[in-house]
Parts: sequence; C-alpha cells; structure tokens
Amino acid sequence: MKPLLDSLKSLGPARLGAMGAVAIGMLAMLVVLASGGSHPAMALLYGDLDLREAGQMVDALDKAHIPNRLGGQGDRIEVPENQVLQARLLLAKSGLPSGGSVGYEIFDRGDNLTQTQFEQTINQTRALEGELVRSISLVHGVRTARVHLVLPHRAPFASDTQPAQASVLLSLSGAARLDPEAAQAIQTLVVAAVPELKAQNISIIDTRGNVLARAGVAQPGLDGAGSIADLRQQTELRLERTIEDLLAPSLGAGNVRAEASVTMDMQQRRETQESFNPDQQVLRSQKTSSDKSRNSEATQTTSVSNNLPNANAGQPANGSQADREEETNNYEIGKTVRTVIDDEPRIGRVTVSVLVNGADETTGGPNAVFKPRSQAELDQITSLVKTAIGFDPKRGDAVTVVSMRFSTGDAAIGADTATAPSRWLSFGSPDLMHVVQTALLGVFVLLALLLVVRPTMLRLAAPPGDQSPANLPPASALARLPGPEGNAATPEDLPALGVEASNSVDTMINLARVDGQLRASSLRQISDLVRTHPMESLSIVRGWLGHEAG
Repeated sequence: MKPLLDSLKSLGPARLGAMGAVAIGMLAMLVVLASGGSHPAMALLYGDLDLREAGQMVDALDKAHIPNRLGGQGDRIEVPENQVLQARLLLAKSGLPSGGSVGYEIFDRGDNLTQTQFEQTINQTRALEGELVRSISLVHGVRTARVHLVLPHRAPFASDTQPAQASVLLSLSGAARLDPEAAQAIQTLVVAAVPELKAQNISIIDTRGNVLARAGVAQPGLDGAGSIADLRQQTELRLERTIEDLLAPSLGAGNVRAEASVTMDMQQRRETQESFNPDQQVLRSQKTSSDKSRNSEATQTTSVSNNLPNANAGQPANGSQADREEETNNYEIGKTVRTVIDDEPRIGRVTVSVLVNGADETTGGPNAVFKPRSQAELDQITSLVKTAIGFDPKRGDAVTVVSMRFSTGDAAIGADTATAPSRWLSFGSPDLMHVVQTALLGVFVLLALLLVVRPTMLRLAAPPGDQSPANLPPASALARLPGPEGNAATPEDLPALGVEASNSVDTMINLARVDGQLRASSLRQISDLVRTHPMESLSIVRGWLGHEAG
C-alpha cells in the first residue's frame, strides 16, 4: 500500500487531478452506456392520436404495468418493442383507439329505459356519425374525418319532411389532394349508410378549403369555371392512369410516365332535322259519297178525261232516275323530325406524351449499359396508346412516345414490387444501437486500461526507494560514473545505472558530445528511466555539467 501512495504522491497535484477527472468521466460514461443498454428498444404503438384518447391509453398501459413513453406533441405513444402486440390487444379490448368518435357502442350502456325520445334520437345520430368516421378514415389518403348528419324528422301535423343532408370534413395525409374517384367513393358510402339521403345533398371538403363535392349539384363539372377545370383535370388523370396501367405489365412498374393535356369544348348545341320520303305514302283519310234520285210522276195534260174516275188506269207511268258516287282520298308523305340537344362537355383535342425507360443490357450493377427502345417497339406502344385514348385525327389529337433513361431514384419510387431492404444494422434499428453501445463500452475499457491501469502497474513494479530530494547523494558523487576519467559513459557502463543492454543491434545514433555508438533500444530505455526518475536524472546531468566545468 505504501508504494502505491508514494507513487501517487510523486505524480503531483496536477497529474492527480487530471487522472481523477479522466477516471470520473470514464466511470460516468460507463454508467450511462450500461443504463442505456439495459433499457428495451421502444417502438411506436399508435400515432396521430387525440389527446383525450392518448391520456386514456396511457392510463390503461400504466394499470397493466407496461412501460410507455409519449412523443411528438403528446399524440404518439411508444412501448417496448417486444410488448407492442400485447399492448394493442389490451387497448382493443377497451375500444381504444376509437378515432375520437363514438359508434354503436353508445347503446351498450344500461340506461336506455330512462332516456327520452330526444336523447335516443341524438344517440342514434352520434352513433351513425361515428361509424361513418371510422369507415371513411380507412380510405387511402384520409387521416381523420368528421361527419355531420341531418336526419329527416317530421314534425307533428306537418305535411312535408326535411330531406336528409350530410357534410364531411376530411383531413388528408400529406400534401396530395384526394382523387375524384375517392371523393365519389366516400359520397357513395355515405349515401348507402344514411336512409333517405341523396347524393346531391352531400358536401365534402378538406381541411385546406378545397370543395370535393358540392351539395345541390347532381353532375359535378357543370357548375362554373372551377368545376370545368376539375373536370379537365379528372379527364387528364384518367387518361394518364389508363396509359400507365396498360404499359406497366410489359415495360415494368415505374418504367413508363404519361402526361395528357385535354381541351374541353363547353358549347351547347341544339339541332333539329326534318326529312320527307315520297316513297312512303300513307293513306291519311278517305271520303266516299253516293247519291241516287228517281222521278216517277207522269206527264199529264189538262183535259176533261183527266178528271174522270180511273182515267189514268192502264196508262204507263213516266219518270226519271239519277245515280252519283263521289270518293275523296287524302295521302300523307313520310316525314322524320329529329331533335339533338348536346349540352354535355366534350373533348375538343387530346395530346399525350409518353416517356418509356430503356432496357439495360446487363442486369443490375453500376456497369449497366443503357439501350434505348427500338423504333418497332415505340411504334407498337404508340398504337396501343392511340387505341386506349380514343385517338381521333379529325380533332387534331397527337401522341408522342420517346425512350429515355430513367434515373435510379425515380425508378425506385415508382416500383411497387421492390422488396424492402433488411432492417438488420440499418440506421435506427435496435441491433445497430446495441452494436454501437458494445463498441463504445469496449473502447472506454481499453482506454481505461491504457491510461489508468498500465501507468499504475508500472509504478508499482518499480523498485522501492526514497525519492525525496533531501536523501539524494551530492551532485559530485553522482557525476562520477563508471568509465574512463573525463569521458562519457559507454553502453558497457549502463548496467551500473540499472539499464539493461540489449543484444540486438538497432539503429546507431551519433550524439554531439557522446563518444561511441549507442543502440536505439538502449536510448529508449534511458528515456524511460529519465521519465520514471526525473529528480535522479536531473542530479546526474548536473554532475556531468559540474565535472566538465571543473
């Protein structure tokens, strides 16, 4: 114990303070690494939570003694990675998370007998709104949703009822706008879920103020300039998607890009055509009249015989008879009247640009050689595109297909079938963190051995002796070294100083005031001796200087 204390005293206050600071720092770092390595890796349980639900979930996890940690603005909950599934099952048993809405579980309470008709109606509306919110939130691109319903209610002694209405507010994930097809799907979902609700009574908007579906408009796209632009954009997106879906199976996912530009013709037309066919005569009316007249009176002369009885007996009767028939036929010539009313938007002109990726002669690797598509392939692609978009040269439609090399980043983004890389030793993975912690722990242990343990062991291994300046021999005695008078010590005289002479021949060093040749290994041993015994070395040098001066 005494040699250790003597060695520590010989270091001085400055060195002792530095060694103490280094030891304390390494000890603290070891404690931090050890404590950090003992904590389990945390994984995301749920994100984008309502603060009220987040509090309920934290209480449930605390009661189950599951470690948890809040992140973000309090809307993220993290638990140990090996307890994620257990925590989700536990919360699902309690109906969490519910998305901040109440569904049909509101009727699971046992106070239905004490509720009034008004309360039951309100609960029915709340349950229907909550179920719609949960269903709409499952649509791709929708983060959260809010639904407001106005159900039809007939007042007493009222002859008519108020129609059902609905308004939907969507909070979208990301900066992209919701597709018209998705908005129409949400509209169809709400119509099917709410009784007596019509599509024109539904309004759908997002949190950015964009109107996705207007109430009172049966056919979107005919109610103003903004809707015309939406209709044109919808048509362009439909054509682009049609082209990419058509070519993707042959060229590969992410190897084709299409851009379409559509000019809409919004003019309304009314056309009436009237044609006659003389070969198609049709009897319209027929009138037939028949007239017959007969006169049987005889011509009598005025005489006395005419006044006698039976004067006309035996005389033939004289008279006249007339017959007349008349027929009138009216014919109608065949006539066709055709009225055409065209008030729907029409496509005036379509221009399409298609960019296809070339083929690499070698599969994969940085040495892949780009090979553009042949003209025959481009012609086939052009024919397919023209057929898919309904190409009409009379409208001035144009289709351009070009083969160019795609960048690696764009191809990776468009490839849906690309396999996900392994997470082992990936950035942020628990395995990488454990490896880093273990490496840092090993580095600090090695530094502690080299900087603290090794110097201490060397001092303990040194021969004991009183190194105080008072007990040192005089400088004149120390100056008398073995060897010839007035000459410097040779390598053969070094064992007297406690230095072993090495048998191996090292690099020879010439010194200005030293005669002879010293091996480099002996010089290193002398340096170690001077570093270990500075006071004795200083006395020896003083003796040398004093001897030379005398």
